[in-house]
Amino acid sequence: MGIIILPLSLFWILSFLFSIRMGYVLLKEEKLFVYRILPTIAAILLAIAYKTLSINQFEDSESLWTFEILFFFLSNSEAAFLYLAAFLAYFFLKKRIKNPSIKSLIFIVALSISLGSLLGAFSNDAFMAEHHIKQTH
Repeated sequence: MGIIILPLSLFWILSFLFSIRMGYVLLKEEKLFVYRILPTIAAILLAIAYKTLSINQFEDSESLWTFEILFFFLSNSEAAFLYLAAFLAYFFLKKRIKNPSIKSLIFIVALSISLGSLLGAFSNDAFMAEHHIKQTH
């Protein structure tokens, strides 16, 4: 399983680290503190909401495969597509965008998707223990 889980985990960890760098590059020239701190807070709250709403769909299960929640978050194609869209917008539109709200939106999408995927993937054992879900192998 490590052959599949490790590359997917590394992808999302590198995506998270690049999202932080992306936010720094996009928002470093903004003079207002609001354009720096509010997007970060919004991205963290959206990441927690993404993790919580996504993981709650497994709440009524009595038993799950050991890696089912982990694979759900690490191989979520919609999340990867949204991150890729933010990633490409960053590279192709970085110099052209003058509006700080659009820069903030790109950062929020990238950070919330990558952080939410990591939070969901690495909190699956705690969720299964809290809801008394048996692990099957």
